[in-house]
Formats: sequence, C-alpha cells, structure tokens
Amino acid sequence: MWRSVLLREFPDHDSWSVRGLPGTWSPGPLAPGPAGGIATIAPGRSLHYVLDTPLVEVVGISCLLRFKHPGRIVDSSVRILRLGEAFELSLEPLTTFRALVRIRLHRSWHDIGQLANPATCFTELGFDWHTSGKTYLRVDGHLVGYHDALSRGARLSISDITFGSPEPVLTSPAPCYELGEFSVRTRTRRTRWPRRQPADVH
Repeated sequence: MWRSVLLREFPDHDSWSVRGLPGTWSPGPLAPGPAGGIATIAPGRSLHYVLDTPLVEVVGISCLLRFKHPGRIVDSSVRILRLGEAFELSLEPLTTFRALVRIRLHRSWHDIGQLANPATCFTELGFDWHTSGKTYLRVDGHLVGYHDALSRGARLSISDITFGSPEPVLTSPAPCYELGEFSVRTRTRRTRWPRRQPADVH
C-alpha cells in the first residue's frame, strides 16, 4: 500500500503547513518566498525533514512537485529532491531551453527525461518508481520519460527528505528554484506505519 511520507497539497498562504510521518525539521529551515506560500530553495537554504523512524525495505517511490526554476537556463547541476542516501532527483544542463532530469538510485545514475526550463510559470513534475523496474516521469500530467527495468529488485532505506542542497555554492548566489505544493509517497514491505502528524514550518 502507498503511504504519504511528507506532503503539502493545499497550501496555506500564511504559513508552511506540512503533514508527514513523525519527524523533525533540521536547523536552518527554508525561507518563504515574497509571494507567500512559496519556498525559495537555494544553495545553503534547503528544506530538510528527518524521520523519527527510518523507512526500510522501500520498494516504491511516488513524488509530485510543483516548482519553478527562475533562471532562463540550467547551467549547472540543480538538486531538486533527495530521499536518504539512496535516491536523488536533479536537473542537469542540456540545451539553452531544456534541462535533463537525472535520478540516482543507490550509486547508479539514470537519465529519465527532459524538462523545459519553467522560467515564468510553475511546472508539475511527477516521478514514480517501483522495484519491478517500471519508472515514469510526467510533466504537467504528460508522460515524458519511461523505463521498464530501472534498478529492478532494488530495496531502499529512507531516513530523511531534503529539497535542495544544504551546502552553499559561492558561485551561485541566485535561488535555484521555487517550491509550492509537493507530495512524497513510498511503498514498503512493512505493513504497520506510524501515524502521520502536522509538520508545520512557519
């Protein structure tokens, strides 16, 4: 059964109301953007949530992110999402107006699809992976990438969730991207789950 780990599906413009499995925000949380309800994710300004009980035997990941890259082009690697040490999703330079979507499962990197740089509007990016190997990448509901045997048989362990990169990059002072709604869901072989709790960021 799929279960929500961390999500913000109905944004409250006065605060960052986030629900998730029991856990804590690490020191130095994100700073809301000027429009309210939008988080500015930049090098050294990440959203980091540490689970009280790490998830083990994860056999599926489903993520939906509404985000905007404010720059016209992606000219260096931009980390979007990391789940523990086993999974990472990033944007990589490709052409002037398109970026490559790259994921890492354990130590293997895979190019799964492309994304038009959303400089003026938000884009909904959806990613789904299952240990059967079936992997899907959707942009605004449209399938743009598919793999039928990606890391087949893999099992993941997830102890925390990070949007952006906690390490500052002196050569990239501008924000990497803006984050609105999001959801992170997983599927494990474990049948009992801890109860979800509010995980507000103010």
